[in-house]
Amino acid sequence: MDESTRGPWQRWKKPAIRAVKLALGALIVWMVARSLIRAWDDLRAYGASLEPSLPWLLASAGLYLLGLSCFGNFFARIMARSETPVRLVPAQRAYLIGHLGKYVPGKALVVVLRVGLLVPYGARAATAAFATLYETLVMMASGGILAGWIFLIWPGPPIEVPVGGGRSLPVPMAVLSMGIGIPLLVLAEARIFPKLAMTASMPFPGVDRDALPRFSAGLLAEGIGWALLGWTLMGLSLVATIQGIEPGGLPMTGWPPAVAAVALATVAGFLVAIFPGGLVIREAVLTAGLGPLLGAEPAIVAALVLRLVWVAAELACSGALMVFRPKRRGAEVVPPVPDSVAGSSPASRLSGS
Repeated sequence: MDESTRGPWQRWKKPAIRAVKLALGALIVWMVARSLIRAWDDLRAYGASLEPSLPWLLASAGLYLLGLSCFGNFFARIMARSETPVRLVPAQRAYLIGHLGKYVPGKALVVVLRVGLLVPYGARAATAAFATLYETLVMMASGGILAGWIFLIWPGPPIEVPVGGGRSLPVPMAVLSMGIGIPLLVLAEARIFPKLAMTASMPFPGVDRDALPRFSAGLLAEGIGWALLGWTLMGLSLVATIQGIEPGGLPMTGWPPAVAAVALATVAGFLVAIFPGGLVIREAVLTAGLGPLLGAEPAIVAALVLRLVWVAAELACSGALMVFRPKRRGAEVVPPVPDSVAGSSPASRLSGS
């Protein structure tokens, strides 16, 4: 098309898209930096004499990224069950980079980032969005239920839940965890989620059932298996952090409650979307879960150091992945995963499917 016959939008389309990407990138960097600065300022108030062990903190960061990669693997498996599957590496890359979107209030930028990173590899935008929502739902449901079971065996102090009018209600952590996890698991059921997804997509023209991955009980069981592994690794990340700031401060009997505290804190922080990345809420729940094991002030310090370690790990990982761009293979046509092999990964066997 000749330049003179192109409409004004066609001439400005690429610069406009570039400007939007730069604006989104600047917003994410600002929100992440603000989260880091706030956590650092809080840490200075509690841990002025802190001398952390760098090897333990690096181990914590590595365990956290491995945990995230478990959830990313399930995200890739969901995409593989769609009409526009993508390879594992681009899917993992989109998942991990997109995780930075959680620091922007509302969490919607997580979906935007993953969609934008997957479409160039052949994914349909609506499919990537549905996969993001489903993975998040299964992740949160599994985290709540896992924390609930652990807190039933190792009960901690109740959490004060605001009920309005300046009042709060003490709720056992096992009850709170199950109260979050079980309803989310029901919503993730293979017959329920597609109906919810299609209802939510009604305002968007051109989105039909072909955009949905093929959900099944096997896929859900596989997701639960990957999630259990991911939450365990993230809980061990907290254990490594505590070891790095207070060697021997957490005996092995405290490891399961640490896993439960991380799961419940992350789920609660994510659901309260008004705080970027679960800020404040996550630290409050972590402190409540760790207090009986470490003491009030060490628990606060551990929660704040964990925040710094995780954000730093996400930044380093995302920065490296932004530089590393997997090659696109022609039209990027990837054979979808047949229904018969869904749920056959090691993680699905862990979950008992």
